Amino acid sequence: MGSMVAFGDWGIQVPPQPGPMLYFLIEGAALFAAGGESIRLEAGDFVLSGSPAADSFFSRPGERVVLSDDDFKARHLVDGEIVIGSVDDGSATRIVGGCILCDPTNADLLAELLPRLVHVRAGEGIGPRLGGLISYIRDEAANARAGSDLILSRLLEVLLIETLRREASRLLHPGMLRGLSDPQLARAIGDIHSDVRRGWTIADLAHRAGMSRSAFARKFSEAVGLAPVEYLLRWRMAVAKDALRYSRSSLEEIAEKVGYRSASAFSTAFSQRVGCPPSEYAKMAIIA
Repeated sequence: MGSMVAFGDWGIQVPPQPGPMLYFLIEGAALFAAGGESIRLEAGDFVLSGSPAADSFFSRPGERVVLSDDDFKARHLVDGEIVIGSVDDGSATRIVGGCILCDPTNADLLAELLPRLVHVRAGEGIGPRLGGLISYIRDEAANARAGSDLILSRLLEVLLIETLRREASRLLHPGMLRGLSDPQLARAIGDIHSDVRRGWTIADLAHRAGMSRSAFARKFSEAVGLAPVEYLLRWRMAVAKDALRYSRSSLEEIAEKVGYRSASAFSTAFSQRVGCPPSEYAKMAIIA
């Protein structure tokens, strides 16, 4: 979590982040740029940046940008908030930002799930749930109280989930989130997740979804971006990586857990997809 207040003319570039970012404009107005796209933010707006590499905020077009690195923060930090300019320079713009940190084991799955950029305007018909969250965040950010950082962190996590729910039906690009927004596909994806060891076939999944095999396979591939069997294999590897990193299970136990009849068959499949044997991956995870 971090907060910035700026006065006058200014431009800030956020350093590359290890996870998606949520930015909330508490007061004032600003321009936001990411991935070649620029949008105007007003008080009450928030932005989800799925791949924050060079996110930037400006007071006006063409303003020179300064990287907000550790040295910059140290020079401008006042009572836990980055302060740019002074009240004599004009009205304030205050931005609260939070990074959604995820387990690096399967961070690529989250990256695929998230849209690149989502802008939710304060004036939109956002509904009572999202509107209530925004009100809580604005109140917590505006009034420094004991435990505010922890509360804001949790509120931003819930805001991320509610935003993804809201955006799921609007997504144009394939991904798991788009698949989950379809009730028939969501049923099949849920079956894969709940019983990854089962030798699911397209016929099995299509039956569970109430569709023909050809219609299911086509719809799944178009929505998720992967064929059903390929998605199953990728999910097995995700579960296996998690087990190798955090459990004390033997290779045979992990192989059985993710649907392989032998440790050797699992090792071969894991090496082909991850790029190293399971034993080597487990050692690297311990070092990391």
